[in-house]
Amino acid sequence: MRRTTVNQANHDPDFTGAHDIVAVTDASPRIRWPRAMAALLVFCLACRAFASGMVQPDEYTLRTFNPQIQDGIDLVYDLRLDEAEEFFQEEIIAVHPDQPIGYFFLAMVSWWRILIDMDDTTHDAEFHRRIEACIRVCDRRLDADPDNFDAILFKGGAIGFRGRLRGGRGQYLRAAADGLRSLPLLEKSRALEPENSDILFGQGIYNYFAEVIPREIRVVRPIMMLLPAGNRELGLEQLREVARRGQYARAEADYFLAQIHTLYEEDLLAARTHLQRLHRRYAENSLFHLRLARTTAELGHWQHAVRLYREWVDRSLEHRTGYHVHGRLEALYYLGRYALYENRLEEAAASFAMVDSLGQATQRPRDLQYAALANLMLGMTRDLQGQREQALKHYDTVRRLPRLGNSHDLAREYSRQPYTRQR
Repeated sequence: MRRTTVNQANHDPDFTGAHDIVAVTDASPRIRWPRAMAALLVFCLACRAFASGMVQPDEYTLRTFNPQIQDGIDLVYDLRLDEAEEFFQEEIIAVHPDQPIGYFFLAMVSWWRILIDMDDTTHDAEFHRRIEACIRVCDRRLDADPDNFDAILFKGGAIGFRGRLRGGRGQYLRAAADGLRSLPLLEKSRALEPENSDILFGQGIYNYFAEVIPREIRVVRPIMMLLPAGNRELGLEQLREVARRGQYARAEADYFLAQIHTLYEEDLLAARTHLQRLHRRYAENSLFHLRLARTTAELGHWQHAVRLYREWVDRSLEHRTGYHVHGRLEALYYLGRYALYENRLEEAAASFAMVDSLGQATQRPRDLQYAALANLMLGMTRDLQGQREQALKHYDTVRRLPRLGNSHDLAREYSRQPYTRQR
């Protein structure tokens, strides 16, 4: 799997020669891959159940477009989460207490509280309570009608999201159990509504990952042998169709396509297209904003990336929802790198110093990785300024912080011989 870094993508004319700064392999902290893939596996299993079935004509569902439901979904994606919570509790659940749609999207409010900062576990209990409430409503409906589409749809989705969180928390056995629990739902799904593009979302997720994930994680291959074969190309086309023509699932399809093109398809340009669409539609969504900035930087389009990162820092300092200090670390790191390239050395040093201070204050592993990179860059900056004693202190700090790529090797090299731009 290729992971494009800043240093591998410097073809943009406004940042030509970026590789002359440093050659750190994998120049930014990355996702914990086993956890991410395990979560996706569970989710794709449940999406298979989520994808198919016939809709009863009297249901208040996602079968046909309802602007009221879309208003609530937009509140979630705009991270107006308190408003979304009130909306689904008072406008949907209070009016339709026996239908799962409100319970499911209320759980999605909690999901987005988690997703904007996956290392924060304070919202996990709330999420699990709401998922269980959704499942209970679905089970009551299935007791009355085992083929009830709404119950199959939302129970499969609830199990899938619960599995995603369990996989992300390293609870692999429980995550796998969630995946297997979705199998009976597959058997109850008989038909697909041909005119509804949204229903293709679950099928697209399943078809893509059922082919791709077994290549990446050998341990899941026996499980996948028990399930229908996947089809990567078909899955991609189904997701693209939802992104083009879907109603409720259009944003989610764009988000998954952005992840797929970043992590598996080695196509950052395609990923950026989907992230740009999401950022235009949901300009207040901090996750879409940060991932667009990161992808733009990795493509080497630095002037645009710098604008996005500066805006992220400003919103973080204003304490907007989702614009947390951990994302600010990333933004400051890349702003410092660009300032270093531009030879604005004091500005670069100030950015890197803030990254170091914030990262060592939080003590999160990913933040400490950024602190290590910031200290490496601070050492290089001080070398360029002729401040050798200060540079050596920063290189020593790098070796005491977590290794990222060849950061320790470079710190040792520059400790022996000062960094210069000609190196």
